[in-house]
Amino acid sequence: MKALQISTPFLPVKKDLAYGGTERIVYLLDRGLTERGIDSYVAGPATSATSGTLLPTLSHEMGITGVLDKGEGLAFGDSYSLLWHVHKSLGYASNEAVDVVHVHDDYLLPFMGLIKRPSLLTLHSDCEGGFWDPRTFPSVAQLGARMVAISESQRRTYERAGYHVGHVVYNGIDPDSFEFSGTKADYLLILGGIAPHKGQHVALDIGERAGLDVIIAGNVGNKDYFDERVRPHLTHDISPEVDKFHAYRSLVPSQNARIVYAGPVNDAQKRPLYAHAKAFLMPIAWEEPFGLVMVEAMASGTPVIAYNRGSVPEVIDDGRTGYIVETAGEMGKAVQYIHRIRPSACRERVVRHFSAAAMTDAYLDLYRQLASS
Repeated sequence: MKALQISTPFLPVKKDLAYGGTERIVYLLDRGLTERGIDSYVAGPATSATSGTLLPTLSHEMGITGVLDKGEGLAFGDSYSLLWHVHKSLGYASNEAVDVVHVHDDYLLPFMGLIKRPSLLTLHSDCEGGFWDPRTFPSVAQLGARMVAISESQRRTYERAGYHVGHVVYNGIDPDSFEFSGTKADYLLILGGIAPHKGQHVALDIGERAGLDVIIAGNVGNKDYFDERVRPHLTHDISPEVDKFHAYRSLVPSQNARIVYAGPVNDAQKRPLYAHAKAFLMPIAWEEPFGLVMVEAMASGTPVIAYNRGSVPEVIDDGRTGYIVETAGEMGKAVQYIHRIRPSACRERVVRHFSAAAMTDAYLDLYRQLASS
């Protein structure tokens, strides 16, 4: 079997990225397919490093100012380059002798009907208020593309908006790439873009009340929110440091809870932060489509305490790999009982349900169904 994945134009498909959840999934799926003897092709930026055959859509040689950001991918807002990526991707889908075309790029939705080979499109984006919202483009839900959701919650959201979503395949990670630890330090961790719907202000309040340190990691997505709701509570800023965990452990001990800003973190920096956290907090105020950070934390043996929103009840086994709560008060109480969760149970759940191997097997089964039909 030959399978073509079409990635996004914004970031390369490669192992270590500071951001880029979709591109990580493409990388892991490409690797998994190749390991299973599938001829895997990936259409994406020329700076990608794939296991299978790379079919470049964008490169440095285009000569357009501002297209590429330090060789990492397409700069947002460059419409010409976006169209070029779509053009190249559709060309590969039409001309390469592949059995299945698997699209991960939102912008190809209006063009799915032009792909004459069996195809499917994985929904990586939020439905409401964005590209997929039928109120923006009323006909978008009736285009008839074969769609795959990354959670049952996401599927329900899309179907309420008028889409038909035929399948659900959970995102996967490589558990072996995460550091596992059964020994925990006295800090809580929240990792993700800093914005009101991610709830960093709730996490720091819980830490202060519980007398536990809170490490806040992530880029500042909403500066006003950071300046007004987060920055005033910070006791330490270790964002300039390369080794975030070592920098935290080197802080002068304090009788009071410390609120520590770690800044954006890459894979190497976040692994020890995950592994040694007493708990990972997810006080989200939106319908999270999947939440890879929950899976990454559990792979590290760290339980997750999260609001009951979006995919949370599908990812967390309540009472076994963490706690699902409704309010900040309940989250604070759950912290007191977090010692009851076995780190090994967290890891086992990821290996069984949310590993790259499980994801690859599920997609390969879909590919075979498509190719045979």
